[in-house]
Amino acid sequence: MSKLSQSGIPESSRSTIISSIIKHLIDGRDSEDKGSTNNNNNVKGDAASTVDDANKNIQSALSNIGQLSPTHPLVRRIQQDTGIQDPQLATQYTEQTVHAMKEHANEKPERMRSMFRSLRRKKGEGKDQGRDKDGSFLQDGYDSF
Repeated sequence: MSKLSQSGIPESSRSTIISSIIKHLIDGRDSEDKGSTNNNNNVKGDAASTVDDANKNIQSALSNIGQLSPTHPLVRRIQQDTGIQDPQLATQYTEQTVHAMKEHANEKPERMRSMFRSLRRKKGEGKDQGRDKDGSFLQDGYDSF
């Protein structure tokens, strides 16, 4: 049984919350890349593409989300994406999911990288028009959290 299934988060919301967190991290990374004045930071195949660095980057990105509160942009995004009205509940679910994702990134780093790659690829292809809100891009990844 997965950690998230024991968390009290409704099954129907779990994959949407995970999807929203990953999109939040990707959007933040994309805006950092666009804001960079040195284009050499964006070279594909750089050191960041190594396995160890990719694992650290995911862990670091999850850790850099910071202290969550009802006014945090990620919590607001999760409320919007899931339809959860209660900001405290959305904050709690987000905290639980981020924690589970950190553990998952530690225990099964390849699966976590695969989820990020899959969503980033679909976003790059312009296929992010709400189609993956159900977490279908996660395939069998999220249920093992």
